[in-house]
Amino acid sequence: VPTLAVDGRNWTTYRDKLLRLAINENLLRHYGGADTRPVHAMSYRLKEWEQRNTIAKQYIAATIPDTLFTRIKHLGTAHECYQYLSSLFETK
Repeated sequence: VPTLAVDGRNWTTYRDKLLRLAINENLLRHYGGADTRPVHAMSYRLKEWEQRNTIAKQYIAATIPDTLFTRIKHLGTAHECYQYLSSLFETK
């Protein structure tokens, strides 16, 4: 996955490659918001979900400039991070 340009000029390529990686790693539902946090806090499913959400967030964090990272680091889910970036650059 290429590094996303600060101004988002490569958003389309970045998005497409990130989502291909997500498909390969079975993380696409995290970016799309379809895989939501389980409601039972002590479930095995919750631990698994948190691990996969962290991996999905890290793929984004590792491929964006620090100036964008500081704007999303407080977000709790990969879906929120992806949606934020999409809202900034999708129309560019």
